[in-house]
Amino acid sequence: MHFLSCTVPHPGPSKGVVTRVLPGGRPGEAASTQTLMPCGRGELRPLIGADAHSGLELGPPLQLYADPAARDSGGPAAARRPYAPAKELTNLVWDPHTASVYMREGCALLRLNSDDTVAVVAGEVAEAGGSDGPGRTARFAELEQDGLEGFVVTDGAGSLYVADGRRIRRVQLPGVGGGEPSSQPRTAGGSGAAAVPATVEGEVVVSTLPFRASDGIEGLAFDGGNSSGSKSLIFATITALYRLPLGDPTAAPTLLAVRQSDYATFKGIVLDGAGNTYANSTDVVDTASVCRVAVDGTVCTIVTGLDAFLTHLAILPTGYRPPAAPAGPPPRTLAADLRALLDQQPDGTADVTIVVGGRTFHAHRNLLCARSDYFKQRDGFAESSAQQLTLAEADADAFEVVLCWVYTDAANITAALAQAVAELADRLLLPELFKQAAAVVEAGVSPATVVGLLLWAEARGPGFSERLSRLKAWYLENHEAVLQEADEEFGRLAQCPSLMVELMRGLSSRPAKRPRAS
Repeated sequence: MHFLSCTVPHPGPSKGVVTRVLPGGRPGEAASTQTLMPCGRGELRPLIGADAHSGLELGPPLQLYADPAARDSGGPAAARRPYAPAKELTNLVWDPHTASVYMREGCALLRLNSDDTVAVVAGEVAEAGGSDGPGRTARFAELEQDGLEGFVVTDGAGSLYVADGRRIRRVQLPGVGGGEPSSQPRTAGGSGAAAVPATVEGEVVVSTLPFRASDGIEGLAFDGGNSSGSKSLIFATITALYRLPLGDPTAAPTLLAVRQSDYATFKGIVLDGAGNTYANSTDVVDTASVCRVAVDGTVCTIVTGLDAFLTHLAILPTGYRPPAAPAGPPPRTLAADLRALLDQQPDGTADVTIVVGGRTFHAHRNLLCARSDYFKQRDGFAESSAQQLTLAEADADAFEVVLCWVYTDAANITAALAQAVAELADRLLLPELFKQAAAVVEAGVSPATVVGLLLWAEARGPGFSERLSRLKAWYLENHEAVLQEADEEFGRLAQCPSLMVELMRGLSSRPAKRPRAS
């Protein structure tokens, strides 16, 4: 049996992987998938390559925003207030009923929408408890209490289930807007059609299932009944796996499998499409393995000797299964071939060189014109026999990123280069790349950086107007934090008096914040 193995370095612990469906950006555009991984406190990063049988790498962090419904009344309509998690984001799950991702932060359950807005739908981040009820009146146990994780799963038809200590909590999701009955699953796309983002209406309702596990729950999965004949939950304790039938409140869990030795423990589970359960099994010396529990309860170990302490398992969009025979070379793709062509320059095929910041880049004229309106519209460039072009006042490292994107439609935009890449993408009329680079820039906004970013965006052309408006709105929302944490930065606004006056007017026109009722 052959397995694809890949190690992905990332900052901080990662507790869960989820694949979501994103709607097409334009009318008629097909839906796409995106796999996300939480990395350290507050970060969600795309896991690039999750839809292929090849290597994996992490993309730049998503910029998360507070749900518009959570804004202070009277706030500016243009403001998109960033959401800064106070604790780790964990236990992510995609729910097709609402076309949203749900996840845990501290003692709260959050919803992540397709536009990257975040809303707390149940519980409070910093307030633990065990009470049922609607929405934010409910309370969940503190994450990692007694070493437990608080796993979240969905039945795809309107309910989430949350492991909470020795109990399982049911979260009944509200109805979905758009004319569909709430009893029907909401899919975000299919058959090549563009996905339609769902509108979630009303509050969730939290209740506790009437049973108590003998030990803390170490893993949770939903079985839709394809293999067992009825819908059920599979849960793991430190010593065994159990099945809990749903639909009958008096049903008791049945034993599926026990740990394979007195030194092993179960931690985290996932089901495949055939109903097999995969579980982490960690021994006392922290050497991990993965075992498979078949529908009939047969247990076999499929991977051993992993130098890690595993908590979460996930099945990626490919649903990868090992081939019957040793795999050959990966299939060729246009992006990979063009990247290889770029990497082997100069090889005699390039017909133009571009000089940027003292560095020379070899490229192909027709490809540049096909991908960039700047080169296509530049006087005589397409028909010219000139073999060299100079881009004045451009950053060579940023152009290297741009050129990679031109050839492959993908680029690794680091935070250090994001501003230079955004400037160059705007100059070369590459709006898609500009949007990616600007998102990386916005992800770094903070009280210490917002003034510098405002001055930077103000000095750019009209292509930066939308980003400038968002930065202004962020500043107005966080003015007090800027004064407290970056007083010297605030003084730099004097470099642009018109911008400073506009911000001061915006602050003076904002209604005073009312204190919360106790």
